[in-house]
Amino acid sequence: MSKLLLSIALPISIFAERVVVPDNYKISEDKEVSYVYTSEYEEILPKIKIYQQDVIKQYEDEFGYKLDDTLFVGLASQNNQIANGFSTQIPFNSQLFYGAGVGYIDYFCFNSWLKTLITHETAHNFQLNAKESKASWLSHKIVGNTPVSFLGLFPFFPIPNLLESNFLLEGNAVMNESRFDNGGRLYSGYALAEVVALAKADKIKPELMYNETFDFPYGEKVYLVGGFFQQFLVEKYGVKKVNQYFKLHSKQLFPFFTNASFRNLFGKTFETLLAEFVTEIKTKHANFKSTKGKIIAKSQIFVPMNSSDNEIYTLISDALSFPQIFKYSRDKKEISYQKGAWNRGEPFKIDGEYYTQSSSKISPTKIVMGLFDADSYLKEGTESKIIQGYMPNGKAVYFNLKESIETPHVYIDKEFYALSNSSVHIDRDGNLYYFRQKGQTRTLYKNKKALFDYQGHYGFVTDVDSSGAIYFIAKSEHGSTAYRYNGTKTERVIAGDDVIDLKLIDDREAVVATIDSEGYRYQILTISPKDAKVFDTNYEIEDKKSKVTQNSKPFEFSNRKLKSKEYNSLTQLRYSSLDQFVGYSTDDDVLFNLQANFIDPLMQNILSPMVSQDEDKIVGGISYQNQAHLLEFGGSLYGVEYDNDIDVNSTDRDHGYSAYLRVPFLATGYWRGATTLDYNKKYDSKYRKPITLSLDITNNKQFGKSKFPNHLNYLNLFTSKDRDSNAFGGSYNWMHDLGWQSYMGLRASYLKSDNVNKRFERGIEIDDNWGDITKESASITMPTLDETLYAKEAKVAGASIYKVFDTPLYFFSFPISLQRETIYLKHRFYDFELPNEDRQYNETIVGLESDILFFHKLPVPIKFEWLYNEDSKDQTLFRIMFGGEF
Repeated sequence: MSKLLLSIALPISIFAERVVVPDNYKISEDKEVSYVYTSEYEEILPKIKIYQQDVIKQYEDEFGYKLDDTLFVGLASQNNQIANGFSTQIPFNSQLFYGAGVGYIDYFCFNSWLKTLITHETAHNFQLNAKESKASWLSHKIVGNTPVSFLGLFPFFPIPNLLESNFLLEGNAVMNESRFDNGGRLYSGYALAEVVALAKADKIKPELMYNETFDFPYGEKVYLVGGFFQQFLVEKYGVKKVNQYFKLHSKQLFPFFTNASFRNLFGKTFETLLAEFVTEIKTKHANFKSTKGKIIAKSQIFVPMNSSDNEIYTLISDALSFPQIFKYSRDKKEISYQKGAWNRGEPFKIDGEYYTQSSSKISPTKIVMGLFDADSYLKEGTESKIIQGYMPNGKAVYFNLKESIETPHVYIDKEFYALSNSSVHIDRDGNLYYFRQKGQTRTLYKNKKALFDYQGHYGFVTDVDSSGAIYFIAKSEHGSTAYRYNGTKTERVIAGDDVIDLKLIDDREAVVATIDSEGYRYQILTISPKDAKVFDTNYEIEDKKSKVTQNSKPFEFSNRKLKSKEYNSLTQLRYSSLDQFVGYSTDDDVLFNLQANFIDPLMQNILSPMVSQDEDKIVGGISYQNQAHLLEFGGSLYGVEYDNDIDVNSTDRDHGYSAYLRVPFLATGYWRGATTLDYNKKYDSKYRKPITLSLDITNNKQFGKSKFPNHLNYLNLFTSKDRDSNAFGGSYNWMHDLGWQSYMGLRASYLKSDNVNKRFERGIEIDDNWGDITKESASITMPTLDETLYAKEAKVAGASIYKVFDTPLYFFSFPISLQRETIYLKHRFYDFELPNEDRQYNETIVGLESDILFFHKLPVPIKFEWLYNEDSKDQTLFRIMFGGEF
């Protein structure tokens, strides 16, 4: 006999993007914009608010509507040193800014990190907040901030533009960030080189741009190619018409028809305009030159190169396995590699050890930037510093993060040196080279002396030769290239328009990093200097009359502080959304679940009333989770109403409840650890009510686009008490990549109870756990088991092997695409000591997992599994499952 299981869920995600705790946040509440912040923002927040109000007012005019709900803006504290920010409509119309972006100033090409975040993320809020169809507007009023809702089998889309492609969403935000005299990625020579290279390789196609793919340049394409595509549209139709696309698109009852929205707004389809954009890029940049040198390394990631006395080195990766330090010896002309688990970032060699400049947790309550070693441990003395290099006397040159929320503040040792708008290069004599920005003018400095300037926002120094000539990367007409300044004039030293970094081997040769449509290449070239000025960059999309542009000075301190109060996550709970779950099994027929979510703006706690129904019962209850403190806690309470034909007293209770306390005690390197105390009284068990203390320790290394961990160690230990019975046990999982996208896993579990009685549900519980709301530690899941067992002792051992295949099959007009496939084989051996006998089972699982992309951006793994167990009543089981598993 076989069984078929099928389910699909639409859950809300909470705690995925939030701030570490505890911290002392305040909230300044306003009907239009409310700010949640810590003390370091207090003195500049009034100016931030004025600037953002100007941005909002201009966007209201350009996008064609006002935000329909309060915008919550979170300003993360210095305990969250991340170079990022995000905008979301779930759980609320909100933004969260992290203040450590100055470490990526060469990439983002900004004057002010905060202004970049405000213009970019606020554009997202306007894109996603539009609800021009009555169906979306009404469903949003009822179910709140959820991607999709159902009336029977008929779907409604409360946030219609949430399903629009990131190519249009991020591209539009990059365009908007680049038009207010604050630089932006459209000024980047790196970005232009990438776009031209992809266009020339015919890789800018609707199906490749519109879908989330695993092809180079991965997620970067939606920002850079998307940004230049939006610039193309603005130059053709004007910024107001381009920004109003999102209002028009949200009118659709089924918001999937991008071609229709483009045709209605621009008179041409998306496919037609994208093709015209590619043609324009190819024509405009027909003279783009690719570098032809001696290739010594390739990579799928790019970080700046660095050098010591006799070595040029950088971090490279195939985006599938452990990264490597690539090393080139200047005198021996030899290449070598060193494998390790470095975080992605610029490498530094200190006392023979390699570190990368990056951001990582050093405790459960702190994320910092600094130098991290091959195991992601922080180098002492580099916390809250973006290291630029070291002086000859060993003193560090760095950006002080606490003062660099907006613009880099350069420090030498502990003393302020200067402001900078680029990375800083330090030569062997201890001279500092960097660029300063004033409006559109970019000026090169040696120490504190201005040398020359040009128009643009892209440029950084990479090396200095024996004569004192300064080598730097800046924009060319068709991309990015290398120049040098010899004290009197500038010269172009490399002919290629794909050059994004350079380090000198000697005064005649250099290692250059280049970008093409496949990835990054490191090449050796002979320097060929020719007189040339840096190509000036000035875009017509710059809105010089805008009030936002005219307010481009750095945020100043204000004596007038915003009215605020202490932030309390519990009192800030507010209605967010109504989630739905629909499933089907041959045992329980149709399963239905409805859950309301009340969340605070910082996503630190959630209150969720719920009701669910299957063939024989209705379950109603409420759950609560809180992560506002280091001690996390939560619980649930629910009651059950059974069908009249069910004998409630025979197996189940008419209620259940649970509670937990959790303390994360370890978060450093790749290690994570937490201990949990939980109590669980399940409704579907008449007797069991265990209290459990557990310990979880994980070391998980997973790089790039690898589907599974490249290396995993996971240990769980527990002890539990259920009435007068005691149990203990543990489990261990191990996984490692074998190369070529192949992985091997091992697992083992041992559980023991001092009392076993099936009638009174004592002992180690063993069942198939299908559809179980909660899972006890003193239990084992065995999918092919057709009864519930209670054991005195249980042992499980298993092995698995996986092979991943890239099988890209992308479509533009069809809403389902395929990213990759995985075939796997699992075998598990079960050994149970039951009250009157011992039983052993051998369970084999053969599976195919397809990474399906729904609506161009929603990845949903679909598993097809055949399970065989000759010792169980139902020897075979076929399962179809949506979603992943740990």
